[in-house]
Amino acid sequence: MSLFRQLWMMIILATLVAFAGSFIVSVYTARGYLEQQLFTQSNDNASSLALSMSQQSKDQATIELNVAALFDTGHFELIRFSDNHGKTLVERKNNDKADGVPNWFVQTFPLQIAFGKAQVSDGWKQAGTVTVVAHSRFAYQALWEGAMRLFVWIIGAGLVCGAGLQLLLNWVKKPITQMVEQAEAISERRFITIPEPRYKELKSVVNAMNTMVSRVKTMFSEQAARIDALRSEANRDALTQLPNRSFFMGRLSQALEDDEAAPSGILLIMRLHNLAEVNRRLGRERADQFLQMAAGQLASLTGQEPDRLVARLNGADFALLAPGLDRQQGLDLAKELHQGLAELRQHELTDADDLAAIGIATYQHNDSISQLLAGTDQALAQAESSGANGTGHVSSASANQALPAQDWQPLLQKAFKNHSFELASFPAIMIDGQPLHRELLLRLRHPETNELLTAGTFMPFISRLGMSNTLDLESVRLACAELKLHEAQLAVNLEAKSIADEQFIEELLSILQQHKHSTDRLWFEVNEFGFRDEITALANFAQKVRPLGCKIGIKHFGRHFGSIPQLYELQLDYLKIDGSFIQSIDQHLGNQNLVKAITGIASGHGLITIAERVQTKNEWEMLKTLGINGLSGPIASTPLS
Repeated sequence: MSLFRQLWMMIILATLVAFAGSFIVSVYTARGYLEQQLFTQSNDNASSLALSMSQQSKDQATIELNVAALFDTGHFELIRFSDNHGKTLVERKNNDKADGVPNWFVQTFPLQIAFGKAQVSDGWKQAGTVTVVAHSRFAYQALWEGAMRLFVWIIGAGLVCGAGLQLLLNWVKKPITQMVEQAEAISERRFITIPEPRYKELKSVVNAMNTMVSRVKTMFSEQAARIDALRSEANRDALTQLPNRSFFMGRLSQALEDDEAAPSGILLIMRLHNLAEVNRRLGRERADQFLQMAAGQLASLTGQEPDRLVARLNGADFALLAPGLDRQQGLDLAKELHQGLAELRQHELTDADDLAAIGIATYQHNDSISQLLAGTDQALAQAESSGANGTGHVSSASANQALPAQDWQPLLQKAFKNHSFELASFPAIMIDGQPLHRELLLRLRHPETNELLTAGTFMPFISRLGMSNTLDLESVRLACAELKLHEAQLAVNLEAKSIADEQFIEELLSILQQHKHSTDRLWFEVNEFGFRDEITALANFAQKVRPLGCKIGIKHFGRHFGSIPQLYELQLDYLKIDGSFIQSIDQHLGNQNLVKAITGIASGHGLITIAERVQTKNEWEMLKTLGINGLSGPIASTPLS
C-alpha cells in the first residue's frame, strides 16, 4: 500500500473518530437538555391544568373539556386525570413517531421524559391528580437534525483538511519522486544528481544520495583514467605517443583477415636515417624532438580517416596502415611525407640531408603478414638504393582489378531495390563454450558475376554515397527475418551516423514493433571510433530500443587512442574488446593488466565483456583468468554462411 493511501486512510479514520466522539458528546448533552426542557414543559402544563380544574366544577364533562382543550393546543404524548384512588377518569394519548428520524436513532438515544404531576382540589379536599407528559417527537427531530449538521460539518472539515494535506503531500512528493527517479537511475547504471529540497528531513537524504553519486562518478572516472594509462603503457611508444609495434601488428592482422575490413590498402614504412649520428652531433634532446616531429608529420597523413593507423615499430622505423588506398595514393602520401620532413630540416631540427627512406607495399584481403612485411622490406631496399630520400613500391602478388568507383552507385541502388544482400554469421560464445550470439555480416551478390562481395568491399562506397541508414535498415530487416527461422541471439552492427538520425530511429522502431515478439534476441552494436563524438546519440538510442528488449553494446572497444568514454552515461549491455589487445595476450603482461581493468569496470556497470579475435587456446585460458565473459574469433568456430 502506498504512503499516500495510508495517509488518506489515517485522515478518514481520524475524521470518523472525531465525528464519533463529537457526535456522542453532542447527542448526550443535547438529550439531557431536551429531557430537562420537556420535563419543565410537562410540569408547568400539569400545574396550569390542575389550577384551572380546581376552579371549575368536577363533573365528567367539564373535566374532559379541560383535558381536551390543553391536549389539542399543545404537543403532548399523554394527559391523564385520575381520582384519589388512582383510577383514570380522563386520558388523552398521542403515539405519533418523529418524522424523518430513523428507528435505530430513537432506539439508540431514547429520551427519558419525567412525568409532570399536579393535584386538583375541590375546596379543601383533593379531587384528583393531573399527569402530563410532553411529546418527544420534536425533540427527536431536533436531536437528529443536530447530529446531521454535526456529521456534515465534520465530514466537510475532514475533506478540506484532506485536500490541504494532499496539496502538501504533492509538494513534498516532488523531491521524493526525484529521489525515486535517482534511485531507479542508479539501478540502471545512470548517475544523476537532484536539487536539494526545502525540507530539513529530506535534505540530508538527498545530500547523501548526491554525494554517493558524485563519489561513484569519481570512482568510475578514475577507473577510466586508469584504463587509459594502462592502455598507453602497454600499447604506446613512450617518446612519440604513437601506438607501438605490438598494437600495430594486431591491427594489421585484422586489416588482412576481417571480412569487415577494406579489401585492399597500403602499408607505408618510413625509416629515418642515421639517428645515432644525429643524436651524437645534436644531442639527445634535439634528436628526441626530431623523432617526435617526424612522427607528427606521419600522423598528419591519417586525416579524419578512423581506419588509418600510424605506429612506431622500433627506434627508426614508423608505419602507416591505410586501408582502401591504392598504389598511386600511397605514392602521393609518400611525396607529402618527404615534403614535411624537409621542413624539419629547414627548421634546424636535424642537420642531415638524407632524412628517410619510404617503402610502400599494397595488399589484398587475406594476404599473409609475413608476405606483406617482406614486400615493405623490398620496397625499403628499393628506396634506399634510389638515392637520398627515396621511395620504393611493391604491389601485392594477389592484386586484382577492383570495380571502378563510378560503377558502385547504380550497383548498390539496384542491390537495395532487388534485396540482393545476404547474411553471413560468426559465433560469439561464453567463456565456458556455451553459445552467446551470432554476429551478422552482410554480403552482396554481384548481379553479373554472381561473386559474393564482403562488407569491406562495398562499405566504403556505402559511406561515401550516404547509404549507411538504408543499409542498416536492410540489415535489421534481414536479422528479423532470421529470428523467425532460428531461436539464436543475433548481433547487428549499426553505423554511428545511423543512430544519430531521428528518422532512422523511427523507421527502425517501426520494424522492431512488427517483430516485437522476438526483439529480445537482438543485439545492436556500434564501432567505438564511430560514437566518440556521439555519446549522447548512443545513450538516446539505447533508451528508445531497450523497452523492446534489445541489447546495446560497443564493438572494437579501445581500438582508438582517445579517452575511454564514461560508460555509466551510455546504459550499455556489453563491450567487445578490440582484438588488438587480445592477440598473444598470454605473452603480453601489459595487455593482461589492461583487459583485467576493463573487465573490472565493466562488471561494476553490469556489462558483459567479450574478447574479439581469439585465435589460440592459450589466449582463451588467459582470458578466463582475467574475468572475460565471452569471446569471438577463429577459435570460437569456423564462420557459418
